[in-house]
Amino acid sequence: MFQSLRGSCAPLIAAVLACWAATVLAPAAHAAGSAPGPAPPSSPAAFAEPTGKLTLGDALALTLVNSPALAPWSIEIKAAEAAALQAGLRANVEFGAEIENFGGTGEFGGAGGAEATIALSQLIELGGKRAKRRAAAMQSRNLAAWDYEIARMNALTRTTNDFVALLAAQKNRALAEELTKVAEEVLESVARRVIAGATSPVEESRARVEREMSRIEQAGAVREVNAARVDLAANWGTASPQFESAVGDLEQIPPIPSREALHSAVETSPSLTRWAAELDRRRAQLDLTRAEGSMDVSVGAGVRYFNDRDDAAFLIEFGFPLRFFDRNQGATQAAELRVRQAGEERRAATVRILKRLSRTHEMLLAAEDEVTALRDRAIPEATKAFEAAQSTYLRGSLRFTDVLDTERMLFELKGRYFDALVRYHHAVSELERLTGAPLAAARDHAGEPDND
Repeated sequence: MFQSLRGSCAPLIAAVLACWAATVLAPAAHAAGSAPGPAPPSSPAAFAEPTGKLTLGDALALTLVNSPALAPWSIEIKAAEAAALQAGLRANVEFGAEIENFGGTGEFGGAGGAEATIALSQLIELGGKRAKRRAAAMQSRNLAAWDYEIARMNALTRTTNDFVALLAAQKNRALAEELTKVAEEVLESVARRVIAGATSPVEESRARVEREMSRIEQAGAVREVNAARVDLAANWGTASPQFESAVGDLEQIPPIPSREALHSAVETSPSLTRWAAELDRRRAQLDLTRAEGSMDVSVGAGVRYFNDRDDAAFLIEFGFPLRFFDRNQGATQAAELRVRQAGEERRAATVRILKRLSRTHEMLLAAEDEVTALRDRAIPEATKAFEAAQSTYLRGSLRFTDVLDTERMLFELKGRYFDALVRYHHAVSELERLTGAPLAAARDHAGEPDND
């Protein structure tokens, strides 16, 4: 029987296969090879670990290219593009074969009255399902791109903050070295006065204690610099940094834009624009869900062989579901609610971002006031007081404890000045993360003058 089937029906089978290959498989292959969309991000390339002095621009460039935190997002975008490609493919052609009317009783005993059928069938999606499925997948890809942009801004903010922290640690190390040097000079002055009999040896002992405490603080400041270097290098995936130091002007403070200018700039920030992409994605998903409520059609064609007559004939199949009960109405309602939900989530995100922006803006203004007061008034006065205390003590008109008090006050104010600068620059980087642009761009957007 089967040998006869192969011989009699081979031309018919070949014709069916050729027809379906030309009309179904070729267009599907074309669609798979020409899926639209931007090129995926490139993979991180090998790089030479920086040596010598490192600028903020160097650190940011290294982070963008080699950040371990950004690599998964690049992969996610590629995965979303692959999912979009898959969503645009047609359903596969189905092959079916059956043998009936054999092995029974009477005239159907044995295989004399058997009928063998082979057929190819194709599901034809109606309602634009395939196009809408691909559109929804592409919106997911766009959302992944915005999530990558947010992750990129977060990575750059962390790098900037770590760079500022390293600059401050280097300043504190230099300050600790200066304090140790001053403590040694004070000790020498006190020792000479003790030898001359002008003061008590107890004061020399106190001066030695002060010097030792300064040395301890200096050693701690050196370790803080080493730890800050490791923190900074971790942003581009390095555990053992090779660069020597960070170079930058920690004391340069740019003018601060108004709160209104920042509120205007945040409207185009990645954190809010991402929600517009999310809303587009959910609307595309709603369109797809509605389309899935429409019926699909399955068509097929094949060949049937009649063993008892040694004849063959074509057959055509046609079918579709009768949507009496399930019209996808529940899923459609859920998709409509999720569109509304996206609007509410965007509103909540806007409130949350504006709240954080206003708080950070106030912190920035406070840090600016503190930096200005310390730099222009407190530190100059403390410097004069310490110099006057030293000269007065050498003339024997002031107690040594007063000299130590003025010395400590001066160096504590300098340390507080550096801390205020760190808070200032951290607030600046946070505002730039929230707005997605430098502060100068916010000023320019609002038409505010640059007061530098």
